[in-house]
Amino acid sequence: MIVNLLRVSGLAAASLASAAVAARPAARTLRTWAVPAVSAGALFRDSTTTLASSGSSPLSRQPAASSGLPLSIGSASALTQVRHKTFRKSLTKAFKKRKAWIDQLRAEGKPLPERSLPVLENKFWKVVGGMKIYKSVSPGSTHRRHPTRFHLHKGSAVWRLSYGKRSTGGRNRTGRITVRHRGGGHKKRVRQVDFMRKVPGAFEVVRLEYDPNRTAELCLLRHLATNEFSYIIRPAGIEPGAIVHSYREGIPEPAEGQQPIPRSQLIQPGNCLLLKDIPIGTQIHCMLCRSAGTSGQLLFTAQQGFAQVRLSSSEVRLIPVNATATIGVVGNEMHMHRNWGKAGARRRKGWRPIVRGIAMSAFAHPHGGGHKSKGNKAPRSIWGWKTKGWKTVRRKRWFVVTPKWKARKQ
Repeated sequence: MIVNLLRVSGLAAASLASAAVAARPAARTLRTWAVPAVSAGALFRDSTTTLASSGSSPLSRQPAASSGLPLSIGSASALTQVRHKTFRKSLTKAFKKRKAWIDQLRAEGKPLPERSLPVLENKFWKVVGGMKIYKSVSPGSTHRRHPTRFHLHKGSAVWRLSYGKRSTGGRNRTGRITVRHRGGGHKKRVRQVDFMRKVPGAFEVVRLEYDPNRTAELCLLRHLATNEFSYIIRPAGIEPGAIVHSYREGIPEPAEGQQPIPRSQLIQPGNCLLLKDIPIGTQIHCMLCRSAGTSGQLLFTAQQGFAQVRLSSSEVRLIPVNATATIGVVGNEMHMHRNWGKAGARRRKGWRPIVRGIAMSAFAHPHGGGHKSKGNKAPRSIWGWKTKGWKTVRRKRWFVVTPKWKARKQ
């Protein structure tokens, strides 16, 4: 009795659905789903039965095929349902007005206007002076800004020139925290940068890439003779397609009847030379200066012994004349003006929160305890060392000609 009632109710529901669909206007957008108009009683049947073809009763049985295929659905038993209005894209008045104008121009045979979208600004950010400045659409984007990266490669690094970086969380091999405020962050790959550039010859800059492990950008080079690829730190002004040379083995001697390589060609940005082959006063990097926007200046050199180089901190150091250096300044000079805007951006880079010592307890930090005061104590680190002006290097380092504290007073 219950099964018969379910069968009758199923037939009534199917007939009402088909009548409602037929009553709707045909101009509206319809969406068809292949759903069988099966009655409620068919749910209690064995899965080895199928629905009858169109024109037959849905309650009739047919033996299923021996191939184990699913239920076959007739075309007449498919249900149609009107697509909801929220899925429709309504056309704005401006769009309709522009479309009518374009149609009028096409009918008159006139040239269509070129529609150019603003590339350097949208509702989320704008580009000003090489910096991508985010607008105040959320609290995290109020002060966020960083150098533009439109010129960098969008893909990943060359696989055979990189390897996965295993995060340590600031711990050594015994599990003790030796570097605080580190941990988490996105996965990274270490790019193997060729600082020595021992292979001589000409190289072509294939593309510029982003390096998550440093502030500077990278250049992917291709050796013109061997087609081998390598990474170097991008000097300022180097673009894809540029040619750089490596004179790591020395400046080649000119052939008979040829002029030697002019000095102006040797000191082009991106070229690699020994310190003894670089003219005095040239800006160089990749010997100690590798961060974005940094460089050193060669003050003295000779054919043997040590050369004197002034670093970005005004410190003058002794470096062997057989050391390698790259001409120019490290690129991405605008990195010093970046502002990540929120703490989550720092967490994605692997930096954890920093707690002030005055906010800790007395047993956790020398400044801890009390109420918003370190008790008239001298500034100290968490391990008790004096900071803010206290000299930590007592011995005189032989390779430092002029310390930075003395150079800044001069």
